[in-house]
Order: sequence, then C-alpha cells, then structure tokens
Amino acid sequence: MPRTTLLNKSKRVALILELLICGSLFCSSGRAQGTPAPTPNAFNRIVSLHLPRLGGTIPVYYSDGLKALALRDQAKIADCSSWYSGQLHVSVPVTLAVLNEVDWKRVGGIADYPMAEAFPEDGNIIIMPDSFAKFPGQNPHADLDKKLDFIALHETGHLYQKAVHLEGPDLFMQEFSATMLATAYTLALRPELLSDTLHSRNGVKQPYTSFEDMDLIYDGVGFDNYDWFQVETVRLAVFFVKGQDLGELVRKMQAAFPVGRPMSNEEVFRSLEGIRPGITAEAGALARPTTLKPIVPAECLSATQSGNAIGYFGVRNASSHGVVVIDDGVQAVLPPGYTSEQGKVGTQFKLPSGRCITYSSVPGYIVLR
Repeated sequence: MPRTTLLNKSKRVALILELLICGSLFCSSGRAQGTPAPTPNAFNRIVSLHLPRLGGTIPVYYSDGLKALALRDQAKIADCSSWYSGQLHVSVPVTLAVLNEVDWKRVGGIADYPMAEAFPEDGNIIIMPDSFAKFPGQNPHADLDKKLDFIALHETGHLYQKAVHLEGPDLFMQEFSATMLATAYTLALRPELLSDTLHSRNGVKQPYTSFEDMDLIYDGVGFDNYDWFQVETVRLAVFFVKGQDLGELVRKMQAAFPVGRPMSNEEVFRSLEGIRPGITAEAGALARPTTLKPIVPAECLSATQSGNAIGYFGVRNASSHGVVVIDDGVQAVLPPGYTSEQGKVGTQFKLPSGRCITYSSVPGYIVLR
C-alpha cells in the first residue's frame, strides 16, 4: 500500500488554495492537483529513531535483533529493483526500513503494523514488518515469509510505478499496477512466491467483494478484507501478465491511463479489456459495481454527537471539476474521481446541495454530478 492514495482532510483543505491559484483542479501541467500525497516525513522519522543501518545500493535501517532479516530483505529488493530498472529503463533510488512492532509504533502512526508501506513522495522509503503472522485471515499452513517477500516486491513496484507514470486513475489501479510489476518479476524469477501468496488466505468469505468498494472506502474495508483484495489482485495480475511483454504492457497502460485523468471502475475495466481481453470475465464479481449501499443525504443537524468510533463512506465525484464540501466544520474540495472519507461517527459532511451525510458505522457511498 503506497501512502499516496487517500485524499485526507489536510490535503483537501490545501486544494482550496490551489483552486484560487489555478482556477481549477488542473493547472498547466494537466495533472490533477489532488494527486500529491501528504508528507508524513517517513524518511526523517525513520532516521530520527537512530536505528542500526546497513549501507549498499539499498540502504537499510533495522530494529535491534533484525540484522539477518534486514540483509535478506535488502538482497531481494536490490535484485527486484535491478530487474525493474532493466525492464522499464528507469533508475529509482530505494531506502528500506525493517521494523519490529515497538519501533513501528515509534515511527508515529504513518503506517499500521504489520501493513507494509511505500512512500514514493517521501524519500522513496519502504517500511517492512518483521513478521506477517499477526495479520488476520491468514492460512496457518501457508509460508507467510514468502508472502511477505512478495509484498516487498509489490511495495518496490509502487516506487517504480510512480517513476513510469502509472499512478492510476483510481485506488484499485494504484494497487494493480504495483502488483503487475511484482507478478512479472516473480513469474520470471521467483514463481514459488506467487504460489504461496495465492494460497495464503484462510478462505473466510468477505463482506466487500468489488474493487469499486476498495475505490470508495479503501482501508475502511478492514485489514482482513483488504488483504483478500490484494491476493485477488495478484490472481488477476497473473492472468494479465503471463505470456506478455512487460515493457509493452506498461506502454499500453500509460496510453490507457494518462496521469491526472480520473475514471470510474467500470471505465477502468473497459480499458483493461482493451489491453488484455478476457480480464473482466476473469475478475468476475470483483469487476461488478460496488456492494456498498447508496447514501441518501438528509437535513443537516444543528448539533451533532460523536464518540471515538470511526465511520467511512465513499464519494465518486463524476463531474469534471472540484466540489466544495464542509467536513465536520472544515471546508474542503473533492477532486474528480473517487475519494474515501472517514470521520467520527455522528459528525456531518455537508454537500453543495445544503444537505448532509452523517458518518455512520455502516459504510455507504454517494455519486456527485
């Protein structure tokens, strides 16, 4: 998961200023001004921990007692990075941090243990956990170390994805593009990682089964469901990549998904179908519309009550311009495309119509036109 996807409240507030400067959400570059990620200073936070460090083409910071794992992760990411560079004709600097749960918490909430994170906007650093055993939904008979190896390749893919302008028009494509790169590498050199990853789940049925659900509420689906989506993305990437030339696939995807152009999930699959016929049928229910229920805005309340519980809902801004909203009293701008909203249950989200959505414990979605 790259920390470049969710358009959080601080970013959306910043878009107000950009609207005043640019007159729209698209300045002269043609790139959506909502694209850049927040800057959690991940690299500086890692450095400030004063952890042991290994030099080399991929510098590594690591928690005490994890030197052997750090060397192993360093070697596999160096090999993967070299292969990506050769295939894509681009060089990307990479820094790695391998942390135990204690140091993960010391970093300060920029990632949820043990969810690996890549930070393309902040020092090209990848943060990897020491273990995947605490992640819910795992098959106890699977080799989770090999799954974690694949995740490292996926996170490295996020850094290269940005370098070759494959950020994607929606959250699903941001994940799929990175998985595509990791899958191409593993098919060529580490096929055993694919087998262990594809058989890593425990088979429990998930509530959210459409990639559009991930577009709309992203990590609001929960750790277990999110991991299920990621494994399904790997399965789909095998179909997409197998027998294909990676460079040619990337060129076709660059043409089909130009940077800054938002698309609905339906449009995304239509474009993917043009690149790899049959992928929509292969995706099955994953390519169908969201399973979330539509939200009907209501009158705004003069006073709201909220606790500590967090609620989610998704927005698809189907217009060609930014939409000004008021989220819990703070003015913000939603760019075209999908945004995942989260706030304390009971607080309100005011729409341009003057009506409100109240954050609930049950996720839903709304389309703005």
